[in-house]
Amino acid sequence: MGGSGSEPSTVLPIGSDGASSPRRSYPPQTSPLQGGAKEEEMLHFELVTPERLVRSEDVHMVVVPGTEGDFGVLEGHAPLMSTIRDGNLEIYKTGATTPETIRIEGGFAEVNERGLTVLAEKAD
Repeated sequence: MGGSGSEPSTVLPIGSDGASSPRRSYPPQTSPLQGGAKEEEMLHFELVTPERLVRSEDVHMVVVPGTEGDFGVLEGHAPLMSTIRDGNLEIYKTGATTPETIRIEGGFAEVNERGLTVLAEKAD
């Protein structure tokens, strides 16, 4: 029942009739909900105002002040579009850091397969 870590191991469960049947067992998949997100899974984030591109970088997570409440965006987030209220964007460069905050006023946030884009009327 040995072997390399990349090959599935064989498990022989005993059935109700006492006979064993060969089955394959595979290692559990890593789930971001279990804290198993890989460090290379970064979210592409852009903050844009009418005057300029304020920020364009890969980050761990951004918390956006939506008009219906704050929402956090990680890599792989479902597509969405939301209006944003005046408030602070919280930008987490890595999972274990204190967030950088940027004050924004009004605008829109869009999440798609390319990442998160915040179109703000004003950013300080």
